Amino acid sequence: MQIPKQEERRERELQELVKKGKRPAAMFIDEAHDLNGHTLIGLKRLMEVVEDVGGRVSVILAGHPKLRNGLRRPTMEKIDYCTDVFNLDGIVGSQRDYIHWLLAASTGGEAEPADIFTAEAIDMLAAKLRTP
Repeated sequence: MQIPKQEERRERELQELVKKGKRPAAMFIDEAHDLNGHTLIGLKRLMEVVEDVGGRVSVILAGHPKLRNGLRRPTMEKIDYCTDVFNLDGIVGSQRDYIHWLLAASTGGEAEPADIFTAEAIDMLAAKLRTP
């Protein structure tokens, strides 16, 4: 498929494609905290173009808390109104349990965590662990 360089033609062809598809779409963007403001505005425009013909596209942005802070800036006000923010705190509060599970899974259950690390080492790892 050839994507037209002219903005109006590109939007019309996208709208025709959405009409033919008749299904909602989702776009997942990881590391979205690295996107610049122009890209975010472009994604909002994409959603509007699709909605104009009765279609639906959802954009899911995954990133660091920096993303949420960026969306709250006055220049991103229009985009912030269209977003819902969900915090995924990962294993916060369960680091020790995760380390014990990981060690058991890694050894096939043949060794105890205390046989591999001292209690102090597990405490230090748990204190520094943010993501699995």
